[in-house]
Amino acid sequence: MNTLTAMVFTYGPYFAVFGFAAARLHRWGILRNRLLPAVQSVGAPAELALVIGLVTLLTGHLTTAVAPGAMKALLADPDRTAVIETIGLVGALLFAWGVGARLRARLRAARAGQPGQWRAAGVLGVLFAMCLSGVALTVSYRWITVWYAYISVPYLRSLLILEPNVDAIVASPLLSQLHMMLFMTFLAAWPTAGLPLDEIFPLRDVARRFAEAVPAPPSNAPTGKAGTP
Repeated sequence: MNTLTAMVFTYGPYFAVFGFAAARLHRWGILRNRLLPAVQSVGAPAELALVIGLVTLLTGHLTTAVAPGAMKALLADPDRTAVIETIGLVGALLFAWGVGARLRARLRAARAGQPGQWRAAGVLGVLFAMCLSGVALTVSYRWITVWYAYISVPYLRSLLILEPNVDAIVASPLLSQLHMMLFMTFLAAWPTAGLPLDEIFPLRDVARRFAEAVPAPPSNAPTGKAGTP
């Protein structure tokens, strides 16, 4: 079992990146980047949850990956670690809520017979499962952020230099391994769904809603001083 797990995490990330690139090139070159049409709106709260949740998760993961030394210094204090993990948990819950809303909308469209929706729902289902596994990791294992900084980040860096070191990953909990495998699956499958980036990061829609909520100045407002008689 450990040998199989080691093979998955040694070669799986490269296959996932290759699959992503191949599917993206196929969509650009053969399918002319045709995307699925939008389905029923999920509403402003779910769209805002997607934006806030994804920004929170990306900030935490990328900051730790790019500057692990600074994050390890922050995580040296248990109180700071608790705050960081709480923020990450809130972000994961918000993102899971938004993804779940998108998934329900695509499933309704698929049951209505719209073409391509089952594939999109499948990819969103993988993303939703990844969100739930991340929430479960944060709740089930104390200081999971420290684990990410000391185990996952060195593994990711070893992948970048084409010398994957999977010893710590193989010894990590099964839920952590599942979370990583779901991410690899989502990465490879995302271009095949034909979904726009707005599906999981609807920043333009959120900005438009905020702009519409701001009241416009009255058109009959005076533009200067009245003339003196």
